[in-house]
Amino acid sequence: MSKTTTHGRKKKRTSKQRGVRRLADGRWRIRVYATDTRTGKAKEVQRTLAAALTESEVLIAVAQLKEELALGESTPPAERVRIKDCAARWLADITARNKRSTAEFYESVLDKRVVPQLGEVFLDALERRDIESWVRWAERQRKRNGQAYGRETLRGWWRVFTQFVRDICAEHGVADPIVRVRPPRGRPGRTRETRTLSADALGKVLDAARELSPLRYAEIYLLAMTGMRPGELFALTWDDIDERRGQIVIRKGVRRGTVDTPKTHATREVALTGEMRRLLREQRARLFVEQHPGLVTGLVFPSDVGTPRGPESLHKPLRKAGEAAGVELRVGPQVLRRTFNTLMVQAGVDRIVLRSQMGHCSEEMTERYAGVPVEAKLSAVSALEARALPGRVRGKNRDRNRDSVERLSDFRGLRNEKAPGVRGLRGERETGLEPPWADLTQTLRVGGFG
Repeated sequence: MSKTTTHGRKKKRTSKQRGVRRLADGRWRIRVYATDTRTGKAKEVQRTLAAALTESEVLIAVAQLKEELALGESTPPAERVRIKDCAARWLADITARNKRSTAEFYESVLDKRVVPQLGEVFLDALERRDIESWVRWAERQRKRNGQAYGRETLRGWWRVFTQFVRDICAEHGVADPIVRVRPPRGRPGRTRETRTLSADALGKVLDAARELSPLRYAEIYLLAMTGMRPGELFALTWDDIDERRGQIVIRKGVRRGTVDTPKTHATREVALTGEMRRLLREQRARLFVEQHPGLVTGLVFPSDVGTPRGPESLHKPLRKAGEAAGVELRVGPQVLRRTFNTLMVQAGVDRIVLRSQMGHCSEEMTERYAGVPVEAKLSAVSALEARALPGRVRGKNRDRNRDSVERLSDFRGLRNEKAPGVRGLRGERETGLEPPWADLTQTLRVGGFG
């Protein structure tokens, strides 16, 4: 029935039947080749059977295993689709329905994060364990510097992944495998309170920007005092400036050199103050005097060759202004936008007015952009103590809390002192003159744009 062969020190008993082997301990090992029903690729299936079985019973088990595997292969391959094939068609639909920047992000996630992991799997064989395996894989990914990806980055991948899987499953009548699967957990992001400037620090940054980058000052000022996204600022044309009504109409946005609709696909108006009018008039006069190439395109803030600027063009001027102002935070366009949102919230501006100015699609987004300083938290908790425990919180403790708030404010003021030689709006304020940008808070507080 069988013979014994020697391989090194171990002795194995093999059968004459192909794919059947008797192990040294007497058990049977059977092996069958088949096509994986999940990927369509060839695979090897092995089983270990009890030593008490006869060879005839083992051969029957082999035949049964082949029959089971054949049932899984009964579906013609032409009728099944792999996830990688679905990805190409789905991306074509996304490109047709969304902005170019959105489509590029979706394509990047699918090409780098989804298809390499699950592309060979047949859609009808996709299971919950595949989704959970992908989540664990995403959580293990690292940047080039070895640091884990942040929570918001992983949530972005998850958003694309779930939309893609659910769309293609609905299209092919396959059950949703994502039900009750938790999204990946990433590294916690930075504290949002530390990504905004105080009103005093913002004034110093603007002073430094006017001194160090006078040709870019109007751009920086408008970003700081309107809350616009940088892509919206650099897509402005002179037709969007309405001095009569005191407003700037935002209809477009720039993304990677391409002018498209704004991020929320909606047109909105933002306030145009007197100081903004003056800066815009100076900007237009300069373009005419220089006969700038941007006059042909009609852009308010064109590049040196007349094309739309990118948001990254402001990183260097803002970084230099922040350093000259003595601000520890690395200042960028997004910091200015968050700062505007935070200062308006602190000033008590009506939330509807603020959402309209910022272009937020929800109240939740407005709250996300608002940073809460520790002074405000300390004052709020101290007030609660005084109301809830009037007999226990003595006047001395209340004075101590008040002194803590003042010390924090003084410390931030000293830390943010501007470097010697930087003059401008701060000098006007020190002489008793109100800086020209201070009227925006009052303008928004009453809900007007004029």
